[in-house]
Amino acid sequence: MQIYYDLETPSEFFQESIVTVGVFDGLHIGHQAVIQQVLTQSEKFKLASFVLTFDPPPVAFLAPERCPPALTTLPKKIEILEQLGVDAVIFARFDAYLQQMSPDTFVQQVLLQRLHARQVIIGYDWQFGKGRSGNAEALKQLGDQYQFGVMIVGPVQLHGAPVHSTRVREAIAKSNLDLVSELLGHRYSIMGEIVKGEGRGRQIGFPTANIDAGNQMLPPSGVYAIRVKLEGRMFDGVLNMGARPTFDGAKFQIEAHLFDFEKMVYGAKMEVFFIEKIREERKFPNPEMLIDQIKQDIATAKAILNRMRDRNAHCC
Repeated sequence: MQIYYDLETPSEFFQESIVTVGVFDGLHIGHQAVIQQVLTQSEKFKLASFVLTFDPPPVAFLAPERCPPALTTLPKKIEILEQLGVDAVIFARFDAYLQQMSPDTFVQQVLLQRLHARQVIIGYDWQFGKGRSGNAEALKQLGDQYQFGVMIVGPVQLHGAPVHSTRVREAIAKSNLDLVSELLGHRYSIMGEIVKGEGRGRQIGFPTANIDAGNQMLPPSGVYAIRVKLEGRMFDGVLNMGARPTFDGAKFQIEAHLFDFEKMVYGAKMEVFFIEKIREERKFPNPEMLIDQIKQDIATAKAILNRMRDRNAHCC
């Protein structure tokens, strides 16, 4: 898959393409249905499949105070799009230039001149152009005017309701991780850098990797059974998110204790897959009672992860 970070370069390499455009926050199964149509049409017409998305999302430029935490990091988006089989993706930066484009100008200058779109495939609720003044029907009219095809993909339904990014966020906020997995088509994960902590975990016999997750969507504080991708390998573990009230902590931290892993890997990138919530975070009267609880949490996490494997459940 070819990756671009501006709108200028692609025009040098592609003559015609099948294009989709969107923020694709989460790349959930609704987004994947759109991209699958791009791949189908790309194969049918023997043209390149092109995804145009934005990093950071437009709302980060237009109204940063309303920009929600990310559901998918840039590396994760690249990984998923590669797995889907897309030929090329552009991660464009939304700026004042794009903000001021009318729907007609966006079609002419971006979709036709730069991406050479022969067909544009979009979701039913897509909006574009200055002030979000363009929609699917407007794109169809422009397609007729400029002679390119337009396909509109309807909503994907799951359990009687449409799949969209807001629904994914709501499920994460409720720790409904099985529903999140269904909506995304894969286990929810965060990516972050391992940073140096205070060493509390090591002091009580359970060394942890402290994770800087940046502005990513997190489930509620508590203790979780997890799987982790680190240095190209998968590990089981247990994770605590919160302020560590037993030690009178005030700073929110994400700490992962990996089973059968002792290395110090500060600066390494870790991907954490949330499997199941074990319990809420709470304050213990003393460190000894916390240690006993951590032992129970580890046993519970191992049972959850073993049960998942016994069911041959897809994970990570």
